[in-house]
Amino acid sequence: MVVERTDEALLGAFLAGDTGSFDVLMGRHEDRIFALAQRMTGNRFDALDATQEAFISAFKNAGKFKGNSAFSTWLYRIAINACTDLLRKKKRQVPVEDVEGSGPVRQVEDDVPLRLDLQRALAELNPEHREAVLLHDVGGYPYEDIADLTGVQLGTVKSRISRGRKKLAEILEQRGPQRASKETT
Repeated sequence: MVVERTDEALLGAFLAGDTGSFDVLMGRHEDRIFALAQRMTGNRFDALDATQEAFISAFKNAGKFKGNSAFSTWLYRIAINACTDLLRKKKRQVPVEDVEGSGPVRQVEDDVPLRLDLQRALAELNPEHREAVLLHDVGGYPYEDIADLTGVQLGTVKSRISRGRKKLAEILEQRGPQRASKETT
């Protein structure tokens, strides 16, 4: 029976000189980090850059991991910061043009027009609401982990997710008739 090492054990091995352990950590988390980056930045190329920056930062700062949270939580925070920094440098709103190749949102996997609408609606949310909704509904993180990641109170996380979902529903509802009328003409 093969026992899989925890993230924390792999990080410890990396800090002790086993560089292959960091490769295992990267392989374990790269898909989720990339998916988060793609949702936050709005396009594949920026997501690749942000993902790369996140892993470079984690590599350089591995010794600073204190273990107060799970390694994955710490890594997600680094990725969120990488995305935020990239968007700040570009001084732009999140684009929605590059949805081809985007990872599907669970409930709309086979509905490309709805996925496009959802991507555009997410781009319209304020950053705090978008971040909370993406972490919870796409990333699958529980409220407590999101509170740790974002550095806000648990109640604030719940409020941001609730308000973000409500705003998403309003935006999608407003667009619903437009999409339907385009399909029938």
